[in-house]
Amino acid sequence: MRECVQPYFVKDGVLQEYGSFHMGLINEGKSIYEVARLSGTRLLFLDDHIDRLFTSLKLAGYESWLDIKEIHHHLNLLILKNQSPEGNVKFVMNFTPNQNPSFLAYFVAHHYPSAEDYKNGVRVITFPFERTDPNKKVWRPEFRRKVTDEIREKEAFEALLTDANGMFPEASKANVFGVKKGRIITPPDELILPGVTRKYVLSACRELNIPVEMRTIALDEIKDLDALFLTGTSIHVLPVRKVNETELSIQNTTVGEIMKQLERKIKTHLK
Repeated sequence: MRECVQPYFVKDGVLQEYGSFHMGLINEGKSIYEVARLSGTRLLFLDDHIDRLFTSLKLAGYESWLDIKEIHHHLNLLILKNQSPEGNVKFVMNFTPNQNPSFLAYFVAHHYPSAEDYKNGVRVITFPFERTDPNKKVWRPEFRRKVTDEIREKEAFEALLTDANGMFPEASKANVFGVKKGRIITPPDELILPGVTRKYVLSACRELNIPVEMRTIALDEIKDLDALFLTGTSIHVLPVRKVNETELSIQNTTVGEIMKQLERKIKTHLK
């Protein structure tokens, strides 16, 4: 599968045809990145993604040579040239020894849940992997290849990343929330990559007066949950119906209320 899926990408402010894109642009050195979802001509919660990019850079010991306005300009250039009505846009700051740092932006393949997925929930699997630096969004091509192969082989939608203690702080591309007796359970920020969508879900919980407990969920606790759901750029709020072979309820009013409140926030943002 191609990494760059639309005819044009942007490198250091210059439009280039996808034929000149190669994986060395992001696989060599260290790449700090974000992925934002396009709706019409707007990237959803873009400034939140840029803020998180800057946070990842700082934690990794780098500084951005572009400001928010310049990043907006590069991304708008990409969107206008490709004329895509929707999709996911990845923007990357790459640092390779003995070379000038570079900024890339391009459309990547996306898989949005179907209406049936939202209605009936999705199946997820577990995958042993523990991030050593969870607050930094760093491109790890070998991990991404392995977890993607496992998800595809087991015909799952996502993978919960499990640590040595049998806990799952997050999924491979999503944040995780449990529901128990009307209370939301989700890991504290320092243990995960805090997602942009997760930020707005927590805001929705406050607005709906839904109590939130910040802690990690254990695998052997799944059977006792009232519901489990994922959040992320591509999926928004997505119910989980099965973890490996453990079935979960998807008829949960708390999850339904959060889904509706998030959609209201998205519509307001895109006005």
